[in-house]
Amino acid sequence: MNRRMLLKGSAIAMLGAMNKMAMATEVEGETAKTKPDSAPLENELEKYPRCVICNMDRRQYHYARHLLHYGDGHVEGTCSLNCTAECMLRQRRRGFIAIYAPDYGVAGEPKPLIEASSATYLIGSDLRGVMSPISKYAFADKAKAEAVIAVAGGRIGTFAEAITVAFEDYARYISRRYGNDREKLQRQSNKVNAAT
Repeated sequence: MNRRMLLKGSAIAMLGAMNKMAMATEVEGETAKTKPDSAPLENELEKYPRCVICNMDRRQYHYARHLLHYGDGHVEGTCSLNCTAECMLRQRRRGFIAIYAPDYGVAGEPKPLIEASSATYLIGSDLRGVMSPISKYAFADKAKAEAVIAVAGGRIGTFAEAITVAFEDYARYISRRYGNDREKLQRQSNKVNAAT
């Protein structure tokens, strides 16, 4: 009887210690990642190397990356406008100081970041989309965006229009995913019913 009590007590103590260690690790990792950043554009690819949504390398997709500076001073980096749209939806209650986009009209790597709200977006061109079948690229100079239209097609739009297209992409994806999941469940149900 004493052994059982001793083992129960030891097990409870071990579980409590493990839980406390796990919570401490979570808090340490969380505070390291979520400290406010007063200079988000300074070395942003080193500070935010991966997309917070899909974990893609933002350095590889420097020409499509975005940077979100929230109202509470925290910053998150994304690989594309589609992942930015998801962040905006998830974090909408935080508010935004600024959202930055790369200037596709500038030669060289990495593309410099500009304020997305003042950018001209090229939407739906033949340029490869990132995280989306519909491409969306930001330009500081509208004339450079129009020059790309002559070669790759597409249309000129604002940041708001580009975000709307990104949300429409998500709506199509979610609808397709829902339909596929329903078909899969129906097939599984039919197999079970046929087996019985």
